Amino acid sequence: MSISLYFNEIKAIADKYTETDFVLGSVLHFDIRPGNQGYLKGEITFADKSVLFVKEFLDYYKKINKVMYCYHYQNNINELIFRYDNAQHKPPLKTIDHKHLPNNIVIEATEPDFQDIIIEICTIQDFIHKV
Repeated sequence: MSISLYFNEIKAIADKYTETDFVLGSVLHFDIRPGNQGYLKGEITFADKSVLFVKEFLDYYKKINKVMYCYHYQNNINELIFRYDNAQHKPPLKTIDHKHLPNNIVIEATEPDFQDIIIEICTIQDFIHKV
């Protein structure tokens, strides 16, 4: 899958949820860069005023590689609910992919995809019955 096809897939997922009553709106910026690279940045605002901030820096060689990603989800008063990312930590974690939770808790995680993040938010906020 090319960068442009990947971006089309992300847009289709965001558009699908934006049509529901539990998403107020989404703003996503897609930047296709030279060298088979891409950058995605944006946010999705939910009916309860919680927000998902999304960042992905992608490289394509036979498959999409998320060189950098961050899915930061916070409530309406800017408190962290969760954040998945692959940023390096000091001291180092056992895995590069991890999930931040409230109270400075960091756990190992696998690299999520955009659809999985939206489903997790829907489950946490009890939006899932509306999908």
